[in-house]
Amino acid sequence: MRKLLLAAVAASAIATPAMARDGSPYVGIEAGALFARDLDFDLVYDDGEVIYDGVFGIDHKTGTDIDLIGGYDFGMFRLELELGRKRASHDEYTFSDADVDGAVAGDGRTRVFSIMGNALADFGADDGLGFYVGGGIGTAKTKLTFNDTDVGQLSVKDSSLAWQLLAGVRYAVSPNVDVGLKYRYFRTKFDDNPGEGFDDISGKFRSHSLLASLIFNFGAPAEVIAPPPPPEPAPVVEAPAPAPRPRPARTARSSPWTRCARLRRRRRLRRVNAACKSGLAHANKVRPRKSDLPGRFF
Repeated sequence: MRKLLLAAVAASAIATPAMARDGSPYVGIEAGALFARDLDFDLVYDDGEVIYDGVFGIDHKTGTDIDLIGGYDFGMFRLELELGRKRASHDEYTFSDADVDGAVAGDGRTRVFSIMGNALADFGADDGLGFYVGGGIGTAKTKLTFNDTDVGQLSVKDSSLAWQLLAGVRYAVSPNVDVGLKYRYFRTKFDDNPGEGFDDISGKFRSHSLLASLIFNFGAPAEVIAPPPPPEPAPVVEAPAPAPRPRPARTARSSPWTRCARLRRRRRLRRVNAACKSGLAHANKVRPRKSDLPGRFF
Protein backbone atom coordinates (compact mmCIF):
# COMPACT_ATOMS: atom_id res chain seq x y z
CA MET A 1 0.00 0.00 0.00
CA ARG A 2 2.78 2.43 0.87
CA LYS A 3 4.47 1.86 -2.48
CA LEU A 4 1.20 2.48 -4.30
CA LEU A 5 0.63 5.75 -2.44
CA LEU A 6 4.15 6.97 -3.11
CA ALA A 7 3.85 6.02 -6.77
CA ALA A 8 0.60 7.98 -7.07
CA VAL A 9 2.24 11.05 -5.57
CA ALA A 10 5.29 10.77 -7.81
CA ALA A 11 3.10 10.40 -10.89
CA SER A 12 1.43 13.74 -10.13
CA ALA A 13 4.68 15.70 -9.84
CA ILE A 14 4.67 17.25 -13.33
CA ALA A 15 2.57 20.32 -14.27
CA THR A 16 2.53 24.06 -14.81
CA PRO A 17 2.00 26.75 -12.15
CA ALA A 18 -1.07 28.12 -10.31
CA MET A 19 -4.24 26.80 -8.69
CA ALA A 20 -6.87 27.47 -5.98
CA ARG A 21 -8.18 31.08 -5.93
CA ASP A 22 -5.43 33.65 -6.10
CA GLY A 23 -5.56 36.29 -3.37
CA SER A 24 -8.41 34.78 -1.34
CA PRO A 25 -9.01 32.81 1.90
CA TYR A 26 -10.47 29.32 1.98
CA VAL A 27 -11.67 26.66 4.44
CA GLY A 28 -12.18 22.95 4.06
CA ILE A 29 -12.75 19.55 5.59
CA GLU A 30 -10.81 16.37 4.77
CA ALA A 31 -11.44 12.79 5.81
CA GLY A 32 -10.19 9.37 4.84
CA ALA A 33 -8.30 6.22 5.71
CA LEU A 34 -5.31 6.07 8.07
CA PHE A 35 -2.62 3.42 7.65
CA ALA A 36 -0.52 3.52 10.82
CA ARG A 37 2.86 1.83 10.64
CA ASP A 38 3.91 -0.72 13.21
CA LEU A 39 4.80 1.01 16.45
CA ASP A 40 7.81 -0.23 18.44
CA PHE A 41 8.28 0.63 22.13
CA ASP A 42 11.29 1.17 24.29
CA LEU A 43 10.37 0.05 27.85
CA VAL A 44 12.20 0.83 31.09
CA TYR A 45 10.97 -0.69 34.35
CA ASP A 46 10.94 1.14 37.65
CA ASP A 47 14.13 -0.46 38.90
CA GLY A 48 15.96 1.10 35.94
CA GLU A 49 17.77 -2.14 35.21
CA VAL A 50 15.48 -4.02 32.87
CA ILE A 51 15.36 -2.31 29.49
CA TYR A 52 13.45 -3.60 26.49
CA ASP A 53 14.64 -1.77 23.40
CA GLY A 54 12.09 -2.13 20.66
CA VAL A 55 10.97 -5.59 21.71
CA PHE A 56 7.28 -4.67 22.13
CA GLY A 57 5.25 -3.52 19.15
CA ILE A 58 1.73 -2.67 18.04
CA ASP A 59 0.17 -3.60 14.74
CA HIS A 60 -2.73 -1.27 13.90
CA LYS A 61 -5.92 -1.82 11.99
CA THR A 62 -6.91 0.65 9.28
CA GLY A 63 -8.01 3.81 11.04
CA THR A 64 -9.54 7.19 10.30
CA ASP A 65 -7.97 10.58 9.67
CA ILE A 66 -10.09 13.76 9.80
CA ASP A 67 -8.93 17.36 9.70
CA LEU A 68 -10.19 20.92 9.29
CA ILE A 69 -8.13 23.41 7.31
CA GLY A 70 -8.19 27.14 6.73
CA GLY A 71 -5.72 29.22 4.81
CA TYR A 72 -4.93 31.94 2.33
CA ASP A 73 -3.90 31.59 -1.28
CA PHE A 74 -1.18 33.94 -2.48
CA GLY A 75 -1.10 32.63 -6.03
CA MET A 76 1.38 29.83 -6.58
CA PHE A 77 1.93 29.64 -2.82
CA ARG A 78 -0.51 28.87 0.02
CA LEU A 79 -0.30 28.97 3.83
CA GLU A 80 -2.83 27.12 5.95
CA LEU A 81 -3.61 26.02 9.50
CA GLU A 82 -4.71 22.43 10.06
CA LEU A 83 -6.47 20.78 13.01
CA GLY A 84 -6.29 16.99 12.76
CA ARG A 85 -7.46 13.88 14.57
CA LYS A 86 -6.16 10.38 13.82
CA ARG A 87 -7.46 7.18 15.36
CA ALA A 88 -6.60 3.49 14.83
CA SER A 89 -7.46 0.40 16.86
CA HIS A 90 -4.80 -2.11 17.88
CA ASP A 91 -4.81 -5.30 15.86
CA GLU A 92 -2.18 -7.28 17.76
CA TYR A 93 0.79 -6.93 20.10
CA THR A 94 4.10 -8.42 19.13
CA PHE A 95 7.04 -9.47 21.31
CA SER A 96 10.57 -10.17 20.17
CA ASP A 97 12.52 -11.21 23.26
CA ALA A 98 14.41 -14.26 24.38
CA ASP A 99 11.80 -14.93 27.04
CA VAL A 100 8.70 -13.92 25.12
CA ASP A 101 8.44 -14.19 21.34
CA GLY A 102 5.17 -14.09 19.45
CA ALA A 103 1.97 -12.09 19.11
CA VAL A 104 -1.30 -11.75 20.94
CA ALA A 105 -4.56 -10.10 19.96
CA GLY A 106 -4.58 -6.41 20.63
CA ASP A 107 -7.15 -4.60 22.72
CA GLY A 108 -6.61 -0.87 22.64
CA ARG A 109 -6.33 2.19 20.41
CA THR A 110 -3.97 4.95 19.36
CA ARG A 111 -5.15 8.54 18.96
CA VAL A 112 -3.23 11.58 17.74
CA PHE A 113 -4.47 15.19 17.90
CA SER A 114 -2.39 17.69 15.96
CA ILE A 115 -2.13 21.39 15.12
CA MET A 116 -0.04 21.96 12.00
CA GLY A 117 1.04 24.88 9.88
CA ASN A 118 1.35 23.96 6.21
CA ALA A 119 3.06 25.59 3.24
CA LEU A 120 1.92 24.45 -0.20
CA ALA A 121 2.87 25.12 -3.81
CA ASP A 122 -0.02 25.03 -6.29
CA PHE A 123 0.11 23.91 -9.90
CA GLY A 124 -2.60 23.85 -12.54
CA ALA A 125 -5.60 26.00 -13.46
CA ASP A 126 -8.00 27.92 -11.21
CA ASP A 127 -11.03 26.71 -13.14
CA GLY A 128 -10.02 23.10 -13.74
CA LEU A 129 -7.67 20.36 -12.63
CA GLY A 130 -4.58 21.11 -10.56
CA PHE A 131 -2.41 19.67 -7.84
CA TYR A 132 -0.22 20.76 -4.96
CA VAL A 133 2.75 19.61 -2.90
CA GLY A 134 4.10 20.84 0.40
CA GLY A 135 4.75 20.10 4.02
CA GLY A 136 3.87 21.12 7.53
CA ILE A 137 5.22 21.35 11.03
CA GLY A 138 3.48 21.65 14.38
CA THR A 139 2.70 19.84 17.58
CA ALA A 140 0.88 16.57 18.24
CA LYS A 141 -0.52 14.89 21.31
CA THR A 142 -0.29 11.11 21.14
CA LYS A 143 -2.37 8.88 23.41
CA LEU A 144 -2.17 5.07 23.52
CA THR A 145 -4.70 3.10 25.54
CA PHE A 146 -4.28 -0.58 26.48
CA ASN A 147 -7.51 -2.06 27.81
CA ASP A 148 -6.43 -5.56 28.89
CA THR A 149 -3.21 -5.61 30.91
CA ASP A 150 -2.12 -7.16 34.18
CA VAL A 151 -2.78 -3.82 35.89
CA GLY A 152 -6.03 -3.07 34.05
CA GLN A 153 -6.22 -0.18 31.60
CA LEU A 154 -2.92 1.50 30.85
CA SER A 155 -2.54 4.86 29.07
CA VAL A 156 0.55 6.40 27.53
CA LYS A 157 0.33 10.02 26.37
CA ASP A 158 2.72 12.78 25.41
CA SER A 159 2.90 15.97 23.32
CA SER A 160 5.81 16.45 20.97
CA LEU A 161 6.97 18.03 17.73
CA ALA A 162 5.33 16.66 14.56
CA TRP A 163 5.93 17.10 10.85
CA GLN A 164 4.26 15.91 7.66
CA LEU A 165 4.56 15.77 3.86
CA LEU A 166 1.56 16.52 1.66
CA ALA A 167 0.52 16.08 -1.96
CA GLY A 168 -2.85 16.21 -3.59
CA VAL A 169 -5.08 16.80 -6.58
CA ARG A 170 -7.96 19.29 -6.67
CA TYR A 171 -10.70 20.00 -9.19
CA ALA A 172 -12.88 23.12 -9.33
CA VAL A 173 -16.53 22.08 -9.61
CA SER A 174 -17.74 25.70 -9.32
CA PRO A 175 -16.19 29.16 -8.92
CA ASN A 176 -16.17 28.61 -5.11
CA VAL A 177 -16.00 24.86 -4.49
CA ASP A 178 -13.14 22.41 -5.06
CA VAL A 179 -13.05 18.66 -4.48
CA GLY A 180 -9.86 16.68 -4.27
CA LEU A 181 -7.76 13.76 -3.14
CA LYS A 182 -4.89 14.22 -0.65
CA TYR A 183 -1.98 12.09 0.54
CA ARG A 184 -0.25 12.67 3.89
CA TYR A 185 2.81 11.19 5.55
CA PHE A 186 2.79 12.06 9.28
CA ARG A 187 5.38 11.52 11.99
CA THR A 188 5.69 12.32 15.68
CA LYS A 189 7.08 10.69 18.85
CA PHE A 190 6.13 10.23 22.48
CA ASP A 191 7.89 9.64 25.78
CA ASP A 192 5.87 9.07 28.94
CA ASN A 193 6.10 7.69 32.45
CA PRO A 194 2.75 5.98 32.94
CA GLY A 195 3.60 4.39 36.27
CA GLU A 196 2.13 0.98 36.98
CA GLY A 197 5.60 -0.56 37.17
CA PHE A 198 7.05 1.33 34.18
CA ASP A 199 9.58 4.10 34.50
CA ASP A 200 9.54 5.13 30.85
CA ILE A 201 7.74 4.19 27.63
CA SER A 202 8.80 5.86 24.38
CA GLY A 203 8.31 5.34 20.68
CA LYS A 204 7.52 6.92 17.32
CA PHE A 205 4.18 7.17 15.58
CA ARG A 206 4.23 7.17 11.76
CA SER A 207 1.31 6.95 9.36
CA HIS A 208 0.11 7.30 5.78
CA SER A 209 -3.30 8.80 4.99
CA LEU A 210 -5.43 9.01 1.87
CA LEU A 211 -8.10 11.72 2.22
CA ALA A 212 -11.01 13.17 0.25
CA SER A 213 -11.16 16.98 0.34
CA LEU A 214 -13.97 19.50 0.11
CA ILE A 215 -12.76 23.12 -0.11
CA PHE A 216 -14.76 26.35 -0.12
CA ASN A 217 -13.07 29.44 -1.57
CA PHE A 218 -14.34 32.82 -0.37
CA GLY A 219 -12.89 34.83 -3.23
CA ALA A 220 -14.07 33.36 -6.50
CA PRO A 221 -12.29 34.98 -9.43
CA ALA A 222 -14.29 37.74 -11.09
CA GLU A 223 -15.80 36.76 -14.36
CA VAL A 224 -13.78 38.17 -17.17
CA ILE A 225 -16.04 39.96 -19.61
CA ALA A 226 -14.58 40.21 -23.04
CA PRO A 227 -14.63 43.74 -24.44
CA PRO A 228 -17.10 44.27 -27.27
CA PRO A 229 -15.60 43.91 -30.70
CA PRO A 230 -14.68 47.17 -32.41
CA PRO A 231 -17.32 48.49 -34.80
CA GLU A 232 -16.92 47.48 -38.35
CA PRO A 233 -15.56 50.26 -40.55
CA ALA A 234 -18.09 52.00 -42.73
CA PRO A 235 -18.09 50.62 -46.23
CA VAL A 236 -16.19 52.74 -48.67
CA VAL A 237 -18.54 54.02 -51.35
CA GLU A 238 -16.69 54.65 -54.54
CA ALA A 239 -17.77 57.63 -56.60
CA PRO A 240 -19.39 56.51 -59.80
CA ALA A 241 -17.22 56.83 -62.83
CA PRO A 242 -18.13 59.84 -64.90
CA ALA A 243 -20.36 59.02 -67.74
CA PRO A 244 -18.62 59.21 -71.05
CA ARG A 245 -19.29 62.36 -72.90
CA PRO A 246 -21.77 61.80 -75.65
CA ARG A 247 -20.26 62.10 -78.98
CA PRO A 248 -21.74 65.00 -80.82
CA ALA A 249 -24.26 63.90 -83.29
CA ARG A 250 -22.92 63.98 -86.70
CA THR A 251 -25.01 66.24 -88.75
CA ALA A 252 -25.62 65.25 -92.24
CA ARG A 253 -23.48 67.18 -94.60
CA SER A 254 -25.39 69.57 -96.66
CA SER A 255 -25.49 68.71 -100.28
CA PRO A 256 -23.43 70.92 -102.55
CA TRP A 257 -26.59 72.17 -104.10
CA THR A 258 -27.99 73.34 -100.78
CA ARG A 259 -24.78 75.21 -99.98
CA CYS A 260 -24.93 76.87 -103.33
CA ALA A 261 -28.48 78.01 -102.75
CA ARG A 262 -27.55 79.35 -99.27
CA LEU A 263 -24.65 81.31 -100.66
CA ARG A 264 -26.72 82.58 -103.50
CA ARG A 265 -29.28 83.92 -101.10
CA ARG A 266 -26.56 85.79 -99.30
CA ARG A 267 -25.61 87.36 -102.62
CA ARG A 268 -22.07 86.18 -102.47
CA LEU A 269 -21.94 85.52 -106.09
CA ARG A 270 -18.19 85.27 -106.40
CA ARG A 271 -18.00 82.56 -103.74
CA VAL A 272 -21.03 80.87 -105.21
CA ASN A 273 -19.27 79.89 -108.36
CA ALA A 274 -16.18 78.55 -106.49
CA ALA A 275 -18.29 76.66 -103.89
CA CYS A 276 -20.50 75.17 -106.49
CA LYS A 277 -17.60 74.07 -108.60
CA SER A 278 -15.94 72.50 -105.53
CA GLY A 279 -19.17 70.78 -104.58
CA LEU A 280 -19.58 69.37 -107.99
CA ALA A 281 -15.99 68.02 -107.95
CA HIS A 282 -16.67 66.05 -104.78
CA ALA A 283 -20.11 64.81 -105.63
CA ASN A 284 -18.71 61.56 -107.03
CA LYS A 285 -19.16 62.92 -110.44
CA VAL A 286 -22.93 62.74 -110.13
CA ARG A 287 -24.30 65.39 -112.38
CA PRO A 288 -27.26 67.07 -110.77
CA ARG A 289 -30.47 67.35 -112.48
CA LYS A 290 -31.40 70.73 -113.76
CA SER A 291 -34.35 70.76 -111.43
CA ASP A 292 -32.01 70.48 -108.38
CA LEU A 293 -30.15 73.64 -109.25
CA PRO A 294 -31.24 77.05 -108.24
CA GLY A 295 -33.20 78.79 -110.86
CA ARG A 296 -30.76 81.51 -111.68
CA PHE A 297 -27.54 79.54 -111.24
CA PHE A 298 -26.78 79.09 -114.95
